[in-house]
Amino acid sequence: MSSKLDRSLYLSLIIIAILKFLVYNYFEIIIRNGYMKIIGITGSSGSGKSTISKIIADELNAKLIIADEVVKIMQKPNEKYYKKIVKLVGKDYLDEKGYLNRTKLANLIFEDAKIRNKLNKLTNKYVVSEIKAQVKSSNLEYVIIDAPLLIESKLNKICNLTIVVIADYDTKIERICTRDEIEKDMAKVRLNAQPNDDFYKENVDYVIENNGGDYDKLLGRIRTILQQL
Repeated sequence: MSSKLDRSLYLSLIIIAILKFLVYNYFEIIIRNGYMKIIGITGSSGSGKSTISKIIADELNAKLIIADEVVKIMQKPNEKYYKKIVKLVGKDYLDEKGYLNRTKLANLIFEDAKIRNKLNKLTNKYVVSEIKAQVKSSNLEYVIIDAPLLIESKLNKICNLTIVVIADYDTKIERICTRDEIEKDMAKVRLNAQPNDDFYKENVDYVIENNGGDYDKLLGRIRTILQQL
């Protein structure tokens, strides 16, 4: 009798373990079986990756997850990610309403490698988890992840296809200055603190050059890549 009970208990534990594995790895299983396709898009600041991400999302009628937008939401007061950042950098980086001063924080991140590395670890812990949760919740066939730290955060590991968007150095500097309303010297500090294009090229499937100009040529390149899905 005891032997039968032990065998039943053993089988029950195995079943529970299998169910936990299936739940935990749900979206990886979906990806492997072709029910969902995930495209990761990355590149340095000013490369124009957001433009490419939106074009691809429109082409595929895909869910678009923009890491920077996820960060903005999670940096709101009382969020865990917000509290960890404040603990790391101090209250001097808050505005009068208690929100993080993103411009001041960005300057610190790009000027201080130690702070940047610590913040990247926080990002990996909180933001990456949220991005994965958004992927899981999607009922669309295609999901686009637009993330500057796609490779460093290992989000590329859950992607079926990865793309880096590159642009000429001067083009990127000009875009950063216009977007963030900063001087060229600060734009160069920010850009020079990021990996160069070779790093991305070595770790992705495809490269798209986005220096502006011929839109039809750009769209043709995008569509050629998407045919590989």
